[in-house]
Amino acid sequence: MNSRFDASVQAAADNPATSTRTGRRTSAALITTTIGVALVGATIAAPAAEAKNVNRTWDRVAACESGHRWHINTGNGFYGGLQFSASTWRSYHGGKYASRADRATRLEQIEVARRVLASQGPGAWPVCGPRAGLSRASGHATHAKLPRVAGQKAVAHKKAKHHPKAHHKGHPAAHHKARHKTYRVKSGDTLSKIAHRLHVHGGWKALFKANRSHLSNPNVLRVGQLLHLP
Repeated sequence: MNSRFDASVQAAADNPATSTRTGRRTSAALITTTIGVALVGATIAAPAAEAKNVNRTWDRVAACESGHRWHINTGNGFYGGLQFSASTWRSYHGGKYASRADRATRLEQIEVARRVLASQGPGAWPVCGPRAGLSRASGHATHAKLPRVAGQKAVAHKKAKHHPKAHHKGHPAAHHKARHKTYRVKSGDTLSKIAHRLHVHGGWKALFKANRSHLSNPNVLRVGQLLHLP
């Protein structure tokens, strides 16, 4: 990755020539006290902020690498907030998200970076990695496949429970009956044969009783006739 950006902080304080020694001591004491309180506050707040943002370390790397500009392309051969080379982006399957890193989202770039980190370690960002406190742990390195949606954890698909088929006298039972709420009479059928084939509880008599509205004789069936199963 490319490290061309660095942040520098310069402090300036007014020191009027007309101020008294006492005034300067008082001002210095106030400034020291204020800074001390601010530093203590920052020390306490930092862990909480870190916990809320699992990608905080990558944001620091990006701030160093590109000024936190995730879609930067200056034409120097490095792209995006974490300054991927085109070859590195392709090697770690970044093409799944975009043709180049600068065309991918922040989360997509971080997902690819986590795979680079797992393989190459923090040295893949030799300057900005150490400055940002990047490690395999802080950068959440992983060898897992890139998720379809960046930032989304892979969810294991649970196998559907297999319910063994019920059996009755060595043959498929109630589940078969459940699939046949009705039965259309075929050539050669009799109520007895149908009841036996579909394992109708109560046999042909139950089948006949369930169809009394349109069967006048249990021995007379018409091909194509629809029977209701009890």
